[in-house]
Amino acid sequence: MRSVHLLAEYDPILNQLLNDEKKKVKYFSWKVQNEVIELLATNIRNHICDEIRNSQCFSIIMDSTQDIVKLDQVSVVIRYVVLNYEDLDISIKESFLGFFKIDKHGAQDYEELITEILLMFKIDINKCRGQGYDGASVMSGVYSGVQKRIKDKVPNASYVHCCAHNLNLVISDAAKCSPKVASFFDTIQAIYNFFSGSAPRWAILAFGDDQSKKIKTKVLKKLCPTRWESRHESLHALKSRFIDVLKALTNMSLTSTKKEERNTSLSLKKKLESVEFVLLLCLWEHILRPLHIVSKTLQNPHTNLHSACKNLKNATEVIQNLRNNYEITILSECKHLCVKWGISTNFYVKRQIFAIRHFDEVDGDRRLSVSDENFRVKIILPVIDIVLFQLNLRFEGLRKVTENFDFLFPTSLIVLSDNELAKASMDFYQLYQSDISSDFTRQLLCIRDQLIPQKIKSIKELILYIIKNNLCTTFFDVLSACIIYLTLPVTVASAERSFSKLKLIKNYLRNNMGQDRLSNIAVLNIEKDVAAKIKLDDVINTFANSKARKVNFLK
Repeated sequence: MRSVHLLAEYDPILNQLLNDEKKKVKYFSWKVQNEVIELLATNIRNHICDEIRNSQCFSIIMDSTQDIVKLDQVSVVIRYVVLNYEDLDISIKESFLGFFKIDKHGAQDYEELITEILLMFKIDINKCRGQGYDGASVMSGVYSGVQKRIKDKVPNASYVHCCAHNLNLVISDAAKCSPKVASFFDTIQAIYNFFSGSAPRWAILAFGDDQSKKIKTKVLKKLCPTRWESRHESLHALKSRFIDVLKALTNMSLTSTKKEERNTSLSLKKKLESVEFVLLLCLWEHILRPLHIVSKTLQNPHTNLHSACKNLKNATEVIQNLRNNYEITILSECKHLCVKWGISTNFYVKRQIFAIRHFDEVDGDRRLSVSDENFRVKIILPVIDIVLFQLNLRFEGLRKVTENFDFLFPTSLIVLSDNELAKASMDFYQLYQSDISSDFTRQLLCIRDQLIPQKIKSIKELILYIIKNNLCTTFFDVLSACIIYLTLPVTVASAERSFSKLKLIKNYLRNNMGQDRLSNIAVLNIEKDVAAKIKLDDVINTFANSKARKVNFLK
C-alpha cells in the first residue's frame, strides 16, 4: 500500500482516486488484485489454447522443481506449430500454461495431472505426438513410466529424452572417472572461493599492485554445480588469467599477515604450478568447447531433431580428433603454456613399488614407468573415451526417433530411389496412420521432382515452399508429416527457464503466495509477448460487469 501512495504523488489520476472521499470503493484489496490477475492470465491462456486446438498436433514438455517453501511445482509447456497463410510464415512455439502443485510423485500421479490439465484447457490428448521429460525413471520408464502411460493412450506420442540433460550426464560421468579429475575441478572451485571470499583479495587479482589500473575484463567464474557444459567459461577464464592468479597467490603467500591466508595461497600455488594441472586444464577446455556450443544450440526453441543430431555428430568428431592427435593438440599446447608461465614440464615421478621377484619368475610389465605416458593412459584417454562412449550411448534414442524422418529431408528426398522412398514412406505411414493417408508415397514422388531446381535444404523451407505455392491441398500428407517433425521436442529448456521466474515471483518475502496467483503471474511474465496484445478495455469491461450490482435485462 505504501508503494501505491508513493506512485500517487506522481500520478494525478491515482492521487484523485485515493483522496476522493466520495468514492468508498478503491479496488486495492488482495482479492480484487487476484481477480484482475486471473482475468489477464485467462485471456492469455485462451489465446494460447485456441492456437493449440487449431494446430494439427502438439507435444508435452514437463519438468518439476521445489519452490521456496519446498512444494513441488510442475511446469507444463506445450510445443506446437502455427502456420500463417496470410503472411506466408511458419512459427514453432513453446507456450507456458502455468505451474501446478503435485503432492505425490508416482508415474500415475503425473499421468493424472497431465490428463487433468489437458481436460481443463479443452485440449484433445489424441493430438499429442511428442513427449519431452528428463531421464528420471518415473518419467522415462519403459514399463510403467509417464511416457509409457501416455503412449498407451496415444501410441504416436514419441518420447524424447531431454538432450540438454543427456549432454550434462555425459560430462558428469567423464568427470567422475578418476580422482585426479575430481581434484582438478575442486582446485578450480577453491581458487574462485579463495578470491571471491575477500574483497581485498579480489582487488589484488583484479588490479594487481597498482590500484589505479583499469580492472581486467576477464574475471574468474564460479563452477556451475548442475550445468557441466557451462564450466567451459570458468576454465577459459582461469586459462586467460593464469599468470595474474599465480602472481596474486605468490604475493599473498609472501606478504599476507594472516597465517591461514598464507597457507591457503601457498597450497593453491603449488597445485597450479604442476604440469598435470595445466594438462588437465588444456584437455577439459578442448572437450567442453564443442559441447558448450551444442548445449546453447539445443536450448533454442526453434531447434529440431536433425539439427541436434548434426551438432552432436560434429562435437563427437572434434573430440575424436583430440584423441587421435593428442600429442599435437593437447600435449604440445600444454608444454607451450608451461614454458610461457614458467612451470616445469617434468611430470611428478613417484617411486615405483615392485613385488619381491622369486626364482624363475618372469619380470612384470613395466612399460608404464614413464610418467607422461602413464598419465596419458590412466587419466587422459579414459576421460576422452568415456565422453565418446556416452555421446553414442545416451543419444541412441534420439537417433532412432530421427531416423523415422530421414527420408523427409529434402537433401535425402532427392537422392533416394523410388523403391527406397516407397519403403520409407510406407514405414512412416504405419506409424502415423491417423495423420496421413495411403497417398503419402505418391505425393512424395510428385514433390521430389519439383525440389531439385529449388535448392531446398530443410524441412522448414519445404513447408514454406508448399505454403507459398498454394500446394497445401495437393501435398497435404507431406505437410502433415513435416509439421509432426517440427512439433517433436528436443529439450525441456523452456520448462527449466520458467523456474527462474518461479524464484523471482515466489521468494522469501512472498512465500505465502497462493497457487493460482503464482501460476497466473508466471503466465503474465513468461508469455509477455501475448500479454502485450491483450485488449485492456475488454478486460476492464469483463471485470466491471462481474462487479456490477445492477443487472441490465435485454428486452
